Amino acid sequence: MEFAFTLRYRLASPCRDYDALAAQLAACGCEDALVSINRAGNLVLDFLRPADSAAAALSSAIADVQRALPTAELIDIRSYFMSH
Repeated sequence: MEFAFTLRYRLASPCRDYDALAAQLAACGCEDALVSINRAGNLVLDFLRPADSAAAALSSAIADVQRALPTAELIDIRSYFMSH
C-alpha cells in the first residue's frame, strides 16, 4: 500500500540551494516526496510512501529525512493515512 502524508521541518539555516537540498533528500531515500519551501522558510515534504502500514511509512520517512538533514527540526506532521 501507499500512504500520503506531509512532514514540515524548520531548517537550521535558510535554504539557499534548493536543487542541492532536493538532491540530498533524494539520495537519502526521499525520492518519493514532493519537496518545497513555504513562505515561513520551512521545508515541506509531501510523501506518497509505499509500506506495509501507515506507522512504517511515517517512521521510515522521518528516519530518511533525519539522515539527510540531521539538524532539521520536525515541527508538523499531517497524516492523511489514506492508502492508494
